Amino acid sequence: MSGWEGWITFIEDCCKNRSAADIAAGGQSEATWMFRLGDRDSGAMWAASPGFPTIADGDAAKMSSASTGDDMSIFGAPPPPYSFMRAVDCDTCMVLTGKDKTIPGRMCYVSRTETAVMICLVDIANINKGAEGNALDAFSYGIGQVKENGV
Repeated sequence: MSGWEGWITFIEDCCKNRSAADIAAGGQSEATWMFRLGDRDSGAMWAASPGFPTIADGDAAKMSSASTGDDMSIFGAPPPPYSFMRAVDCDTCMVLTGKDKTIPGRMCYVSRTETAVMICLVDIANINKGAEGNALDAFSYGIGQVKENGV
């Protein structure tokens, strides 16, 4: 145990709760969340949700850099099996948005804090633009909460 596992649980709870609130208000689709937390510069993994697929540290570092607009090469050469669309300026952070090309409904979101990079894979049951927007909102909210708590 690295000591970082608590942050995986923390952001997962933040995202699930934010997403559930939208669903309860007549929003979009149920979602399953998984996270990978690591060093924002090297991409070295500190902790991950159970079942999170392997992402090489170098690819995580490339995603981290792209999430802030520092390195845009990921759009032409993304790590398999992902495809990335853009970096979105949210209220509390920049988020790199992408999709898994092999698993229908799996979105990939990446954002940085002061010291870390958080990679999120969210499986959306009934994928559509509204559900994607809900998941992005929940992830950016979760990142904001993590940042407010000093990670």
